[in-house]
Amino acid sequence: MNKFTVLIISLSLVLLASCSSNNFEIKLSIPKSFTPGQSTPIQFTILDKDGKPVKGAKVSAELDMDMMSHGDVSIKMQETGNGVYTGKATFEMEGDYTAAITIDDNGEKWKGEKRFSIVSNDAQ
Repeated sequence: MNKFTVLIISLSLVLLASCSSNNFEIKLSIPKSFTPGQSTPIQFTILDKDGKPVKGAKVSAELDMDMMSHGDVSIKMQETGNGVYTGKATFEMEGDYTAAITIDDNGEKWKGEKRFSIVSNDAQ
């Protein structure tokens, strides 16, 4: 295969990846620290592809600590208005986490991920 063909195939793959069906934008808001064994608030703001708040969706999240096998923490999110969904999680360890978010907006389902880091108040 010549270099030009490889370039065309690579550009095509990039174009296809950017045209995926990501119809939602998720903004994650979480405190930078937590107190072990206590509930920590987590907030997602969900916008549609036009940048408008998604209202009335069913939203849930699974939190998983990166590079560790502590089991997932399931969070049911409650809508507080204007595309903002809140929930609480109890963290036992500081570190890097991934939130796997599931959105069901009138039958349109989408999954996304957000990564974040959090430190213990005990470590400060």
